[in-house]
Amino acid sequence: MSEAVLLLRRVRERSSEGAAAGARRKRSRRRRFYPEHRVYRARSSFLDLSEEQVLRRYRLDKAAIAGLCSELGSDLESLTGRSHALPVAVKVTSALTFLASGSFQTATRDTTGISQSAMSNCLAQFLEALQRRAARYITFPAPGSTAAHAEGRFPGVLGLLGSMHVALRAPSENELAYRNARNYHSMNMQVVCDAHGTIINVVAKYPGSCPNAAVLENSALARLLDGARLDGLWLLGDRSYPLKTWLMTPILFPCSPGEEKYNAMHQEALSVLKHTCTLLKMRFRCLDKSSGSLQYTPQKVCQIFLACCILHNIALSRRMPLDLAEGEELMEGSDADSELPVQTPFVQISSEARAVRARIVQRFRDSLT
Repeated sequence: MSEAVLLLRRVRERSSEGAAAGARRKRSRRRRFYPEHRVYRARSSFLDLSEEQVLRRYRLDKAAIAGLCSELGSDLESLTGRSHALPVAVKVTSALTFLASGSFQTATRDTTGISQSAMSNCLAQFLEALQRRAARYITFPAPGSTAAHAEGRFPGVLGLLGSMHVALRAPSENELAYRNARNYHSMNMQVVCDAHGTIINVVAKYPGSCPNAAVLENSALARLLDGARLDGLWLLGDRSYPLKTWLMTPILFPCSPGEEKYNAMHQEALSVLKHTCTLLKMRFRCLDKSSGSLQYTPQKVCQIFLACCILHNIALSRRMPLDLAEGEELMEGSDADSELPVQTPFVQISSEARAVRARIVQRFRDSLT
């Protein structure tokens, strides 16, 4: 046998031995050492707390938490046969604690026996399970249905339209798209609520630099209302949105008592949405920029926001009070996010939309005489 063939055989044998040794090392790294007698800390239950403590820590009462555990149980139940797998109630309350406080450290401290990595897994599972059921809790009334009715002093208000910016860490890709007008990174969340503050529509997928008008224009809500024939019903929005037959906006330069009354009633009606956004951030501190930016991907931040909107509706339907910590107050308009510069859309307004608004102004003018 030639020397070249022998040399080639030796090289192959050494490479195969090296590959086998590498595989053994990799397998050894994957093994985790468990002591023979592991010690598990006792886990606390929300049932052991008073109703006041539960409301302050989780922002929901005991009955609502029990209902969530029952509804999400099929998704959150552990498939492992280990005796110390996390119960559904622990996963739900762990996720709620993070959403209410915005801090894994607080959640880990308040939920004994849960590590920060386990907290992260609980949150991910909870968000996925709640997102699958979003349509049960956030529903826009179909035009023409009995649920689509107007309330308040402003005639024909079907819903109140606005946006809310949720801060997040700078994404690794397309970072500039997430910088908003206040020069911090955020997601621009579109929210529609009714006269009672119940959230009836959410669009959570656009970066902070995207104008409000563009978010609306590319939403399923705009396509729905563009194709519907609303009989005296419309949404109300601020100056960042274009005037449409189904969307009433303020008059930029009112020049008559009727137009001034229109603007005053418009602002009064829209204040419900501002209160709802403030309440949402006070109830779930993870959404408040003052508590720090969310350290997640844009997709995960959108999941968190949607979950908070669902939980807000649950709390509102059960008439749960917002139990603030000592020294906290519900301050309307105190958040800097509400002071983002208004980006007036440069779009051509249809004569039909102007005529609809003119009829409403005429109604207000007649009420003054």
